[in-house]
Amino acid sequence: MNKWKIAFLLLFTLVIVAIVSFFYLITRPIDTTPNPTVKQLPNGSHLEVQTTKKDFENMANRLIESSMKTSKIPVTMEVDQDVTLNSTLTVFEMELPITMTFEPSLEEGNLLLKQKTVEVGMLDIPPNTALKLLKDSVDLPSWMVIQPKEEQIYFNLTDIDIPLGENLIGHVQAKEFNLDKNRIILDVIIPTK
Repeated sequence: MNKWKIAFLLLFTLVIVAIVSFFYLITRPIDTTPNPTVKQLPNGSHLEVQTTKKDFENMANRLIESSMKTSKIPVTMEVDQDVTLNSTLTVFEMELPITMTFEPSLEEGNLLLKQKTVEVGMLDIPPNTALKLLKDSVDLPSWMVIQPKEEQIYFNLTDIDIPLGENLIGHVQAKEFNLDKNRIILDVIIPTK
């Protein structure tokens, strides 16, 4: 057999294996991801902060950025009528933009984002598959829990440590998240000694 035929067959086989592997990864069964345990917040002084969608968006993006220093793939949040997460996914050396919109709600002081729509480049894939791809390919902060089977993302706000000064760590929980009224209320807890 000619060496060019062997090289062609080898290359063709590698491409087929890569395509089959990719489709297996995105279609394999998804396990249920439970909500993380809600952290018992310490006793202390409560500072209620009312903010707007734009200010919350800036704060959330700053927290995500500082928590993802090791990840090469950026994740940004936009808050308008819904909450939108934007990222990119590299597939076969191609950058695919991912845009996911969510409907927010509160659960025990934490933010629960229920997926509404998803766009992955020009691909038409189910929402749970897009979340699974994001979960598997991006090293997200521990307080940002992706739950593909439930088609949601759980922001465990009570698990975020907020540095307030030298040797002083505060905590936060959400009290209200009303995007229609542009009203977001956060409760910042400053622990007593």
